[in-house]
Amino acid sequence: MGSEGAAGEPSVLRASARDVVPWRNGAGTTTVVAEGPPAEGGPTTEPAWRISIATIDRSAPFSEFAGVDRLLMTLSPAGLDLVIDGRRVRGEAFDVLPFAGESAVEAVDVRGTGLDLNLMTGRGAAVGTLVARHLDGELTLRSPGTPSTPSSWTVAVVVEGDVTSPTHGALALHDAVVIPSGGAVQLTGRAAVIALAVIEPTRAS
Repeated sequence: MGSEGAAGEPSVLRASARDVVPWRNGAGTTTVVAEGPPAEGGPTTEPAWRISIATIDRSAPFSEFAGVDRLLMTLSPAGLDLVIDGRRVRGEAFDVLPFAGESAVEAVDVRGTGLDLNLMTGRGAAVGTLVARHLDGELTLRSPGTPSTPSSWTVAVVVEGDVTSPTHGALALHDAVVIPSGGAVQLTGRAAVIALAVIEPTRAS
């Protein structure tokens, strides 16, 4: 599921349209929320960036992604415990944990089914930020760059509460609004939280 569209025109990617796919190592499942174009000079099958939501229902190792930088946001109220390269790290709800795709990462002491949102960026192709933004009112989101240089993206994923857009209507849980370079969209929320990712190139495209 890509994020193609007219330059500067936001689009909505619905959670109900996503397929569930196994992790690369087969230890869990995920759904792809949005992904960018292929990384310049890299394998055509690998996008410069990808956002996904993984289901974690047991203690298990994560897949390895060489050459990728990862940001993981815990979506479950119970939080998530990881061991990253031998160091135990605790992520409470909506915390963001960074690690390299080459790192040895394992979910531990999992006692129920939970979710996490992942932003993966190809090292040398793109850099990203990921934060939880509380929304109780109106918010205008803008993507950096200009429509003539479509290489930056802003992606907002509904992770809690009720969110609407004047141009796209009601957004269900885990629906995503994808804003290309130079675009903007207005959101209205009530006791809501969005996962806000901003992706920019590390070199001229």
